[in-house]
Amino acid sequence: MSTSRILHRVIIILGCAVFGASVGVCWQALRFTAKPSEFRSLAKLVAGGQVVTSNSPEWRDQHADFYGTIIETLESAEMKRRALERVRALNPDLKDADVDIRVAQVKGSAIFNILASGRDPKYTRIFLDALLDEFIASRQNIREQSGGKALQEFREKLLESAQSLQSSFSSGADSVAIQERASVAREVVEAWQLPIAIGALGGGLLGAIIGLLLSLIIVRSSPPPLPPTA
Repeated sequence: MSTSRILHRVIIILGCAVFGASVGVCWQALRFTAKPSEFRSLAKLVAGGQVVTSNSPEWRDQHADFYGTIIETLESAEMKRRALERVRALNPDLKDADVDIRVAQVKGSAIFNILASGRDPKYTRIFLDALLDEFIASRQNIREQSGGKALQEFREKLLESAQSLQSSFSSGADSVAIQERASVAREVVEAWQLPIAIGALGGGLLGAIIGLLLSLIIVRSSPPPLPPTA
């Protein structure tokens, strides 16, 4: 193959690669600009009572159930419905907006982070506060109805299994309190460097492949150079 044909192929491949990389970058940029803004507000709950570490399987199971119930209740559709009704009642001027709730327990502690995500910063914060109030009210209602019977039975079981668990809980260990109210909702700013780099790399690679195929077709179909005349 002549040097001119090789040069033509290289030019076509590089041109297509640069064009593909440009398209990939533009595509990722459009995705970022077209994506609606998301705001997040954070609140914290803490389970009452000082907990003493124990190796008892029953102790661990009881606490896993207790903490799991907190997370499940906060993320439940029923609690969101109550929060929505509370927001409507206390803030009739606010327009309803979708708010996503995610709850995570801080490892090794009785603290729970409640993260609310939504499109409206003000509504997101107010909704999260309403959710906290409804959850605390629900817990208090359950405690009043049960009269502390469940807690008493739980303590008796622990005392029967091992006397060393007598100090596992302080009074009100099954209570949950608000540690931090909903913070001001802040906009989520995603890192753009990696997606842009991926767009450029992917677009450039695809463009180079297309350029290679085009170069094979174009160069092969072009007439061979005429021999020099004497």
